[in-house]
Amino acid sequence: MNLEELLEYTAEQYLDDRVDLIEGDPDELWSDSFLVHQLNEAQRILARRAWAIIEYGVAPAGVVTLVTGKSLYRLHDSILKVYDATPTTQTTPLGRTDDIVLRNPYPKNSDAFSTGEAAALAGTANTGVPIAIATDAASKSLRVYPVPTSTQNGLQLLFKVARYPVTYLTMSDLLACPEIPDEWHIAMCEFAAGKALTLPNVDSDNKVDGRKLLEKFDETVREARRDRQRREINDSRWGFSSQTSLLGY
Repeated sequence: MNLEELLEYTAEQYLDDRVDLIEGDPDELWSDSFLVHQLNEAQRILARRAWAIIEYGVAPAGVVTLVTGKSLYRLHDSILKVYDATPTTQTTPLGRTDDIVLRNPYPKNSDAFSTGEAAALAGTANTGVPIAIATDAASKSLRVYPVPTSTQNGLQLLFKVARYPVTYLTMSDLLACPEIPDEWHIAMCEFAAGKALTLPNVDSDNKVDGRKLLEKFDETVREARRDRQRREINDSRWGFSSQTSLLGY
């Protein structure tokens, strides 16, 4: 549904506060502006709790362009999680690890020679084709390793991400559709109506109905989260890696 349809559905099915008058101010208790804010909040909650928006390589959130000599890149504010990153020059994702692993040259449990060698190598910054990333370099930041050179300047990394909506609904565009999938649009209306019916200036009887709508929305969010988790479950098979498993073949 687009925004106009969402507002109409919310008002007619839950609030029943719209009456066409021959003259005078509109007979409505809750403004469209208030309802739009609540619809956007419903989108935000579904995205954060259920990761309802997952996509691959879609700008602006899912694309970063490398720059010569730059290893840290600001992630888009809408990103909740980066699953992986793949350069446009290959099909295989880059390795992913913790930021400290990419910055710390000292091998664990190493002897004096290995430690000294690693420290000496770290004195010169490694540069070249990206082989690994870390998404915990700082808040909303990505580290690319090694540091890109002029050869990699302009190379794009495509991300698989879970994210918030990038563009929220506004009264200036009633034909716009939420970025949350269609299957959750009715739940968004229920949330908006529930928030409207639980405002301080609403009768106590209506508050009961509003709380029920909000409880139903919370259950729908949990259902959306379970659905997403089920979609991400992979088939499991036994993996034999020992040499003895090959005896007799």
